[in-house]
Amino acid sequence: MELARPSLLFFEPRNVDAAGKPAGTRVEGEAKKEQRLFCALCRHPVTHQDERIPVNGANEHTCINPGGHTFRILCFRAAGGCIAVGAATTAHTWFPGYAWQVVLCASCEQHLGWRFQAPSDYFHGLIGNRLTSVARGS
Repeated sequence: MELARPSLLFFEPRNVDAAGKPAGTRVEGEAKKEQRLFCALCRHPVTHQDERIPVNGANEHTCINPGGHTFRILCFRAAGGCIAVGAATTAHTWFPGYAWQVVLCASCEQHLGWRFQAPSDYFHGLIGNRLTSVARGS
């Protein structure tokens, strides 16, 4: 089965002077660039720190699956650099009222976490150590 891979572009405004050359001061767009998060395996852009949200009172959770594996889950409203696969299920959910699907990196298909869906809400629970703030070539 071939997985659909969404295109993902990050638009970053640049501060330029009247001649169109980069200004010497650090601008918000550059600070935001540094807050992007990438797949730790292939460095594909996944999400941004601004997308972090609290779920059940916290934006980070430690969860243990039925196999005994422990995950540090970071919660994000959006994660455009990953794709959800498989049917959603409520079995063994860590967040009551939410069904989950596995999410993979849209580039290398590394397991990055889960997409949690309730009737009127959703979020991405991404595995902390499978994300990095280091881009390709950095």
